[in-house]
Amino acid sequence: MLYILIIILLSCSLPESKNMDLLNHKIDFTCPGNIGCDCEKQNDCFNGNCFKIPKGGFCMPSEGDYFPDFFSLNQFEELISINNIKTKGKYVLLEMGTTWCAPCNVLASWLTWDDNEIQNKRWWKPEYKQIKELINNNEVIFITILYEDENRNNATYDTVYEWYDNYPDKHTIVLSDNNKELHKLFKPTGIPAISLLDSNMKFISYTNRGLNVAFDKLIDLTND
Repeated sequence: MLYILIIILLSCSLPESKNMDLLNHKIDFTCPGNIGCDCEKQNDCFNGNCFKIPKGGFCMPSEGDYFPDFFSLNQFEELISINNIKTKGKYVLLEMGTTWCAPCNVLASWLTWDDNEIQNKRWWKPEYKQIKELINNNEVIFITILYEDENRNNATYDTVYEWYDNYPDKHTIVLSDNNKELHKLFKPTGIPAISLLDSNMKFISYTNRGLNVAFDKLIDLTND
């Protein structure tokens, strides 16, 4: 199996110490005012976006905010920096998800195998078929960041390899949020939680739950 082969390769070629430093890099979101910080009103946040969720109010990304630099190994054991991905002017769909999330698996099965189960979901729209075409034609970059495994433990690089073994989609970049650094910032409450970014990794649309906001916005932009 592909998973076993990758594990063997991993055991023979662990990242160098410099790479390990990058992989253990902590995202700095000094409070108050930054994304991920507590807030009660809009002007508590530097970007004016105080977002209410069941656990309270938090400063969340707004249009024009940059995605923080984040390092992870991808499914091919390559060190990836989010901000150094060569987007070549393309839009980026970035998914926060887990391996235990049923809709995340349905989405991945659709992207990989063209599984039509996704069309039975109440949030599905027929025009979303265009999204898959854009991804498959390399006109849009799709990134999946997993933050928990099937046992709801923090994701690891093994989680990435197992996910790719199940869904070997060559058009998807798979990463892991091992220390839940991104989870602390973006606080997803309904997954998959997909945001749309431009080619400079600036947010065009952010949501902490679902895919409709990002998919709808992308269709509007590509059809203009």
